[in-house]
Amino acid sequence: MKISYTTKWILQRLTALILIPLIFWFIYVSLSFQNFQYSELQLFFNSYINSFLFLIMMIVMLVHAKLGCETIIKDYIPRSFLKSFLENFTNFILFVSLIAVILAVIRLSLM
Repeated sequence: MKISYTTKWILQRLTALILIPLIFWFIYVSLSFQNFQYSELQLFFNSYINSFLFLIMMIVMLVHAKLGCETIIKDYIPRSFLKSFLENFTNFILFVSLIAVILAVIRLSLM
């Protein structure tokens, strides 16, 4: 499915807006991680709210990064074969990263 440049531009701005409060939340809780013991860190990720916010932040961050990489590839890579390869590679990395993040959050929340 092809998405127009306008839609991608709007989606990238929307993901950036979603990331702003999530990044501030993550920085705030990360500062408290330095005082946590391992069991306290497990309790943090056992909370469904914390796990959900972390998962949403990571998914939105990966989508935002993918959109940015696609824009760079389309704008600065002149050869169509290399452009096609890099777009497929970017999609592969996104898919693997999404699976890894989802499995990691599920594993942390079930511990």
